[in-house]
Amino acid sequence: MSLSEQNLSRPRNQIDALPETAQGLVDTAERLATSLNSLTATGQAGAFPDETMRQLMAALVKLYAAKFDEGQRPALLDAGGDVSATAVLVATSALMKASNLEIFELGMWQSWSATR
Repeated sequence: MSLSEQNLSRPRNQIDALPETAQGLVDTAERLATSLNSLTATGQAGAFPDETMRQLMAALVKLYAAKFDEGQRPALLDAGGDVSATAVLVATSALMKASNLEIFELGMWQSWSATR
């Protein structure tokens, strides 16, 4: 079993044991995810402000990197979930472009950091 598979999302009972401020953040994030999925499903993604999307994306990227630095390797998406491979490639390409990274650099980093 890979590290990613071992560190899938915490069970609900572990989330409920979080400090009150963190629990409120988890609850808010879950509602936000539901609302964003609804917005996308109804064809209204364009109504969501780009700046707000950038702030959320930056916060999530930094959160994931911090967990990675702590040795955690949580799965970013559910296997067999409803995010298409095309959507993943579009987002990955945009993240790499925004960070001025090339695919070669990703491959080099993966081989140096043993994250494959």
